[in-house]
Parts: sequence; C-alpha cells; structure tokens
Amino acid sequence: MRRSGQTLAKRRAANAQALAAFGVDGNESIEAHCFRCVRKGNGITLFTVGYERRSGDELIALLRQAGVECLVDVRDKPISRKPDFRPEALQDRCDRAKIRYESWPVLGSTDDQRRELRQTGNFKEFRSRFRAYAKRHKGKALDRLAKTAKTTKVALLCYERPHEECHRSVVADLVADRLGATIIAI
Repeated sequence: MRRSGQTLAKRRAANAQALAAFGVDGNESIEAHCFRCVRKGNGITLFTVGYERRSGDELIALLRQAGVECLVDVRDKPISRKPDFRPEALQDRCDRAKIRYESWPVLGSTDDQRRELRQTGNFKEFRSRFRAYAKRHKGKALDRLAKTAKTTKVALLCYERPHEECHRSVVADLVADRLGATIIAI
C-alpha cells in the first residue's frame, strides 16, 4: 500500500517531534535515516542499530547524528565478512569519531539458538526463548549495561538491520525494563 506524500510528511513530522524530546535531531534524521521510536520511556534513551546493507562510514554518521557516546557490540562472535564491521575496524572508526567501542559477546545469542532460528525461521519463538535464556543467564551483564546506559548514550550493535528481527531487540527491552528507558532503532 502506497502512502500519499501528505500522509508520509505528517508521519515524518510527528516522528521528528517525538524524537526531539529525546535529544535526537529528528528533522534531518527522520528524513534521511528513519530513526524510529520503538518504545517510549522516561529520561534515558537506548539506541539499537544493525549494520546490514550499511557501510562503516554510514554507521558512524548515524551514531554521531544520534549523539551516541558508546557503541556496544552484542554479537556472540563479533566477526563479519564485511571488513568495516570487524572489531578492529569498528574500534578504529569509533576512536576517530570519539565514540567508545565495547564488545559484549556475553549478550549475544548462542550458536544453538541461531542454528534453531535458521532451521525454523520462527523469530517469534526465538525471541521468546532468547528472552527467557537472557533473564536466567545474563542478568549481571544486563545490569552492567543498564548502569552504563544511565550515564552514557549507548547504541547496541548487531547485524540485522530491522530492530525487530534481531536478538538486540530483546537485550534492549530487558535493559529498558530496568531503566524505564526509551528505545530508538536507527
């Protein structure tokens, strides 16, 4: 279904206004990059970003535009076929942009969880199982991340571009639950 230009313009204006309340320059962001508020909270904002179909330069530009101070890589195995998204390259790009880069593989999904998702294609089931697993086994790391997010503008990084199709959405929800935070997908 195609949206009329007027409807799309109204939606973008409303999104820009909502994001401005969270310190994001919504006028440029919405138009150029579709920052999206996934969950409204009070005070603290947590960002999530996937690097699928992005360049390293685009990722850094988006992070800078959002005012991100710390990029938290939540991949279990922070490797990539794309050279821009290997840990050393991310560290270098972030250093040059004055963004702290941290690898937190403890917050990644396991090989078995990813293998099951590939076999079934059922992300809803994966999400439910990963959430239960994270609540049981990743509490200390989630608490530590929440503590970091209280004082630093954090973005969670993983591969999948759509927030809802990545385990980082679960990590973000669990941290936001601890903080009453807003979640914005980049």
